[in-house]
Amino acid sequence: MKSALILVLGAFVAMLDTTMTNIGINTILNDLHSTVNTMQWVTTAYVLALGLTVAFAGWLIDAFSGKKIQIFALVIFLAGSILSGAANSIPILLIGRIVQGIGGGILMSAVSTLSVRLTGGQGLGKMMAVLGLPVLFAPVLGPTVGGFLIKYWSWHWLFYINVPIIAVALAMSLLFLPAFEPISKGKPFDLTGFVLISLIFSGIIISITNYSADNLFESWKVLLPAFVGLDSLIGYIIYAFKQPNKALLSIKLFSHKTFSASTILLFISGLMVNGMMFVLPLYLQNIQHLSVIETGIYLIAQGAGMLVSRALAGRLTDRYGAKWIVMSSLLISAIATVPFAFFTAKTSVWLILATLFFLGISRSGVTIPIMADSYTGLPQELISQATVATRMAQNIGGALATAFLASVIQSQIGDSIPTTTLLNTAYSHAFVWTIIGTLIAVIPAFYLSVRSGKEQA
Repeated sequence: MKSALILVLGAFVAMLDTTMTNIGINTILNDLHSTVNTMQWVTTAYVLALGLTVAFAGWLIDAFSGKKIQIFALVIFLAGSILSGAANSIPILLIGRIVQGIGGGILMSAVSTLSVRLTGGQGLGKMMAVLGLPVLFAPVLGPTVGGFLIKYWSWHWLFYINVPIIAVALAMSLLFLPAFEPISKGKPFDLTGFVLISLIFSGIIISITNYSADNLFESWKVLLPAFVGLDSLIGYIIYAFKQPNKALLSIKLFSHKTFSASTILLFISGLMVNGMMFVLPLYLQNIQHLSVIETGIYLIAQGAGMLVSRALAGRLTDRYGAKWIVMSSLLISAIATVPFAFFTAKTSVWLILATLFFLGISRSGVTIPIMADSYTGLPQELISQATVATRMAQNIGGALATAFLASVIQSQIGDSIPTTTLLNTAYSHAFVWTIIGTLIAVIPAFYLSVRSGKEQA
């Protein structure tokens, strides 16, 4: 378990950085005399670098020592953090964020792949509860810590704060991590598969980003990259069937029912997780008129709910399987989201906090069992590939959910002056769509695992 916590620390700093940076976008934009569209591409560049790195990180971890890859990733992320913190122009910040994305992509892959290796396929629910710690604390601490750093120091410290955390992670990795010997040493890198997967991910993410910026689906800036992404997806499927032993991401993965269901759920749950992470801070600041720091404090209630249910979700998954845990949690999430569609600026603080708490409970009950089930029954040689597929599903689903909900909000506002009443209506529509997406996710949840009730060792 000590090794898993060391790996989690590396993933935590990558996730914390993302949530803190989102808080500082407006401040950075003004300080560097940039525009919203330019800053959006700084964010997109990080997401692309992270996503493309995930595509080959699985091969790296299988072909080389996992410990060395973890240390290498921490050093890369450290270099990107220092460069981003020292940036005095958008181009330098852009380069720094790309370097951070490369390091972050490897760290996010390593934490899942190497931790699953530690378990030997047993007790995955408990392990995923540990791996869920970054997901639990980063969204809560990020806005609060980020707001504090911007208010009392400067936005540069959003990146410099990573340095001491990475230093600790490096020291612990050097001293305590096992070697994690390669399991497919000498396996050639699938360049064709990597190019196709890169085009899939880049095309879809760029299309979503352009749609989010212009809110115009018919634009060539939306349709062209979407066509490239979907065309590459078809090309990769054909390629993977013809080269099953060479493909970077094996089609064999999808012969496992629980993996297929988990991947679909991770994509759909982007609406529930990433979409709500996008909408909730805006709602609290624009409707409840909270400051950035106050918003972070409110969101601690959601983190508390996740903390309370995290260990229980892991134990129940190991004993009963993921199916009923996920389905119950999805229903709790849908019910807990309903009040937000009716809240107003006068709604009681305690009612909002209670609702956020139950949302947090449901979130652990969804993410932990799904992540555990995505590895259930997989042979060792497919674990790193499963990490690639699930991370891509999460990233694309999250980006699509954020762009969709942003479009819903913007379509309600239109060209009108955004009064509190109009904004409240716009956010209500976003919450309704979140409820619909959450209920749709119940369908693939039927195909998750069910166990007899005997807990795994």
